[in-house]
Amino acid sequence: MGSKVRVPTSYNHTVPFKSRFNKLIRQVALRYSVRNRHRKADQILTWLRERDVKDVLLVGTLGDKRASLSDLSNADIVERRIADCFEIKMSIDIEPAVTNYPFMVADARDMPFPDDYVDFALANAVIEHVGQEQDQRRMINEMTRVARAWVVTTPNKWFPVESHTSAVFLHWFPSWRKRHEVNFTRLLSRRQFRALLPAGTEVSGAPWSPTFLARYSEGDGGRSL
Repeated sequence: MGSKVRVPTSYNHTVPFKSRFNKLIRQVALRYSVRNRHRKADQILTWLRERDVKDVLLVGTLGDKRASLSDLSNADIVERRIADCFEIKMSIDIEPAVTNYPFMVADARDMPFPDDYVDFALANAVIEHVGQEQDQRRMINEMTRVARAWVVTTPNKWFPVESHTSAVFLHWFPSWRKRHEVNFTRLLSRRQFRALLPAGTEVSGAPWSPTFLARYSEGDGGRSL
C-alpha cells in the first residue's frame, strides 16, 4: 500500500484563515465604500445645486450589468444619484455598457465632444485607471475643455486598504502596484492628485482620507489648462 501524504496541520489552518481574512476585509471595504460613495453623492449634489447645472456627462460608466455584480456593489452609486436629479446628456467608457441614459464608447483622454459640451462632468474613481501621469493630465485637460464644471474623485494611495483589491498595506510598495496594473495604472497621493489639477480647483480629503474629491468650476477659478 502506498503511504499517505500528510499535509502539515499549520498549512490546513493557514490557508482557510487567509481566505476568510481576505473575504472579511473585502466585505468590510465594500460596506464602507457604499457609505462613503453616498456621502460623496450628497456632497456633489449640494455643490451642483448651488450652480445652474442643467446637463451632465458621466465619464467612466460601468453600466447596469457590471454594476450589478456582487463584488461591485459599490459601483455607480454616485452616478445613479446624480442621474436621479439631472439630465444625463451622455455617458462614456472604454468598454460597452448598458445604461438607462445615452452612452457611447469613448476615451476620457480624448473625448469626441466640442468645447463646453455640458454644464457638468463627473469622473468618479476613474483617473487612477487611465494611465500614467501624462495620461492623467490629458484626462483633466479634457474634463476642463468639455465641461464648465466638473468633479473628479480618486482613492488615496496612502490609505491602509487599497480600494480595488482590498489589499492591506501591500499597495504602498511600488513592486506590488506594478504587478497589479490590471486593477489600476497609477494610484495618487493628495500631493500627486493636486499637481494634476488646474488653478482654482478645490480638493477635499485629508492626507489620511480614503478618497479625495476635486471640484472645478469655470466661474470659481477661471479656465486654466
